[in-house]
Amino acid sequence: MATSTPITIADLNQTDNETTLNIGNLRRAYAVPFGSDRLSKLNIDADPLFHVLATKRNKPVNDTHFKIFEQRPFLYKRYAYVVGWKTWSGTGDVPVTGYTVNSADISTLTPQTVGSTFALKMGTDYNSVGNIQNVYGQATNKITIGAAGTLPIFYMENQIIKICTKSATADLVADDFITCRIKSVQTSGYYAYLGVIVVGALKTAANKYLCSFTDATTPISDTYTYSRGHDVGGTKGVLETMKTYVVGNAFKSGSGLPGSTNDQPFSTRYGLTQIQKHALAMDNSTMATELKFVSNEYQRLWSNVVATHKWDIATDLYFSDLYEEADGTRHTQGIVPWTINYGNIFSLTTSSTEDSFINDFSTLLDPRYNPIKNYLFCMDTYYWDWFHKVGGYAYNNLMLGNATATYGAVYANSLGKDSKIGGATIFQYTTYHGPVNMMRDIHLDSSPVKIIAIPMNNILYRPLVGNGINRDTTIYVGVNKIENTGVDSTTNLIQTEFGTELTLPETWAVWL
Repeated sequence: MATSTPITIADLNQTDNETTLNIGNLRRAYAVPFGSDRLSKLNIDADPLFHVLATKRNKPVNDTHFKIFEQRPFLYKRYAYVVGWKTWSGTGDVPVTGYTVNSADISTLTPQTVGSTFALKMGTDYNSVGNIQNVYGQATNKITIGAAGTLPIFYMENQIIKICTKSATADLVADDFITCRIKSVQTSGYYAYLGVIVVGALKTAANKYLCSFTDATTPISDTYTYSRGHDVGGTKGVLETMKTYVVGNAFKSGSGLPGSTNDQPFSTRYGLTQIQKHALAMDNSTMATELKFVSNEYQRLWSNVVATHKWDIATDLYFSDLYEEADGTRHTQGIVPWTINYGNIFSLTTSSTEDSFINDFSTLLDPRYNPIKNYLFCMDTYYWDWFHKVGGYAYNNLMLGNATATYGAVYANSLGKDSKIGGATIFQYTTYHGPVNMMRDIHLDSSPVKIIAIPMNNILYRPLVGNGINRDTTIYVGVNKIENTGVDSTTNLIQTEFGTELTLPETWAVWL
């Protein structure tokens, strides 16, 4: 007697069976999930940067070529560097020739004596048209002291200037200073010449070397490698001590009106829109065929096309470079080439410490240079992990020599936390500059960029919208159909025309 039921009968080699259409076992299902309810699927997260910009920094533009305008304040621009000096009687117009330009020692001018008069040759390192300044680490677009366009335009008689000095030519910071009133101003080429009288003398005569000289005989020329507010690695002076600022003015009783100057704070750039297209075509017979797992193959593939479209936009947001080809194909400005070509350049290695990173922050966020505080720091996977470990390192350091966790817990726990901005995961790293929002972006894993600082006030995602036509991301269904082409297939199209507006490169930074 049979004791079992045959449940494993296959259709293979059955009479009149079509061998190309085998479906396997005729009776057992083996719990195969015909449908999507038990299908394990790897869901890739949406691109974080594109998501943040499209939701938080979206501003349409109505031209494929658009102008961008920048304005830089003049408040901290009333400075120059002493690059030459000479004796002067204190009367008449100050001369514009005959200056000593190869000695930092000004002892012959008797700066330790109130009432001494002498002449100074002054050059600066920013363009007066647009107040465009040097950017830290940016050699390509550096502005050398005394270069074309850098004439100091702000000097007037009766202004008070402060000149920093040091006790040795190799010193990196100021040891003393003198204040002088301007009695005469002349210009020649891209330099200003000042005849001055000492009103605040050196405290010590030995502090006789100009801070604006990098050694005994060389006045500073390139300033882009100097931090403004702190020493870089113990090897460079503080740039602020090398500058001679206007610090006020003084007039005698019964004097007339002071002079006046007008700065020109505006400059321009341009942007381009770029067209991204992706399409999917399929013959209509295949479209009508229902499959296992996901019955509609066209819908499955179309979801891939949409995801690819968004991914490619995000990739161009990072890596595209502003360019229009001869045939009219336009490329918008990506943030990585923009920052590498124009922004602050810092170094970050596996031996870098939290302290060195804070020094970089101090350089980038110096209020005389960059008032922006609203940043998004995008980073590759390695340094995303590194910053999450910083809290643990700090905790361990604070714990050394302590018997309990009391001393380190508060600091370590407040060092960083995860949050969301526009749906993207943000790690908030706390410094004395304020909270710093950091985001991992795997686009950067395949680039030389470790971290890029994006000033959110100075970036816009700009889809083309004008004359009632919206060229932002749009899906066109059935651009090719049997009804209008006679071809038995269907094609859908997804298209986006967008640009980026990136401004004020001194507010951007990259760590390489």
